[in-house]
Amino acid sequence: MSSTPYPFDTVPLSSNLATEIVGLDLAHPLTSDTISALREIWVKRGVLVFRDNDLSDEDHIRFANYFGTPSETNTQSDLDRDPRILLISNIREDGKPIGALPDGELQFHSDSAFHEKPLMATSLYGVEVPQQGGDTLFSNTQEAYAHLPADIKERLASLNAVNAYDFKTQVKQGSYDRETGPYAIHPVVRTHPETGEKSIYVNRLMTEEVEGLSKPESDALLEELFEQIEDIEFRYAHAWKPGDLLLWDNRFVQHARTDFPATERRLLRRVGLIGDKPF
Repeated sequence: MSSTPYPFDTVPLSSNLATEIVGLDLAHPLTSDTISALREIWVKRGVLVFRDNDLSDEDHIRFANYFGTPSETNTQSDLDRDPRILLISNIREDGKPIGALPDGELQFHSDSAFHEKPLMATSLYGVEVPQQGGDTLFSNTQEAYAHLPADIKERLASLNAVNAYDFKTQVKQGSYDRETGPYAIHPVVRTHPETGEKSIYVNRLMTEEVEGLSKPESDALLEELFEQIEDIEFRYAHAWKPGDLLLWDNRFVQHARTDFPATERRLLRRVGLIGDKPF
């Protein structure tokens, strides 16, 4: 734990990504000075981790509002729940999952990259977590970009890529048709609007192709970039505990989920923040 000028303590969780914040009770409102200090750390480190919280839906939404405007992303049939809250869960009631993304592994991605204006940030709160597996892996795509050779950076500068909803999963299932689901075209390299830093903005789960390249060229380039993003040098792995609240910056952080036993319950609560068109 490091001594800081902030009204809380900090614990770096990896060399270039993720910081644990210690000494704040998120069940109560934060001061403007505390919020400014958190944001200062967040835009540099990408992921904030808060442990041992007992948060209601209202507490979670209040926290998310400190960093942006919550998106109404809940498309579930639970009409009693605030539309800004999305459940991520494999728990089933009457044979149906109560939440989205219920089972198994998820490849690296940036939330809602298939939309013209993807989510700027995601906050996720652990309610029930499996005893093994179901970890969230994070990658700092600014660092991944910074470590690319100069000639590759030059090549990427003018390229755009097609990002489609659940592209890789649909391809595996033999059901992919770009026109049947949302997709968006974004720069392969995006610029963070607050820091000016550049990052790789393609991902293994959703990116279909790089525009203007043949399929072999596109596939080869994307695989090179995916491997760069997924290099352990740029990663942090979070093993969930009940009461964990995480906030990450989708503008330069990608995440993935490790597999977990289908017999174990997993319930997390998500609030996403509205973003702008990448540039």
